Amino acid sequence: MQASKPDAAKTADQKRDVLMLMTCERLAMRLASGISIAGLVALMFLAVLTLLDGLMRSIFNHPIEGVRDVGSLAIAIGISCCFPVSLMERSNIAVRFVASFLGSSAGRFCDLIASVLTGLVFFGMAYEFTRYAFKLGQARETTWILHIPIAPFWYCVAGVLWLTVLVQIVMIAVDVANLINPARVNALAPEHNGLSRVES
Repeated sequence: MQASKPDAAKTADQKRDVLMLMTCERLAMRLASGISIAGLVALMFLAVLTLLDGLMRSIFNHPIEGVRDVGSLAIAIGISCCFPVSLMERSNIAVRFVASFLGSSAGRFCDLIASVLTGLVFFGMAYEFTRYAFKLGQARETTWILHIPIAPFWYCVAGVLWLTVLVQIVMIAVDVANLINPARVNALAPEHNGLSRVES
């Protein structure tokens, strides 16, 4: 028995929505991966600089000036760059006992609430770090030794946090889709890693 035209149109709309969500998730994952690579480069640069500083101290008794200045800024950027990919891969701590007691629907609802709260936390962090960078810029703060302006680096950290908020919005949308109808999502996108992970 063939589906009626309204049912066929509804199914097509549902499939389009899922495919759009899949596209957004893939783009968010690429963005998160690119940011994490940038953070890794910053941390590797700090590691090499620290190694060279240690060698200069031990061999020539002459450290590299300003390693601590650069190090504190590189660590801030490197750590912030780890957040987006962590959220995309859902590698943050999760408590799963609710689904065992109340069922998978309650578990998915709790996942959505946790995603929203996580998004709000990162929104607050991004806002506060933006304010902090602005104050540093107004005060013309610089590092102690090399006198590097600090504000641009903290603006960079704030920018990464705003991108993290954007990534988390995509994850909230995925959780909403999984809560509404996980079976439909899994059926329409069985090959997709993100949307098909949730058990119905």
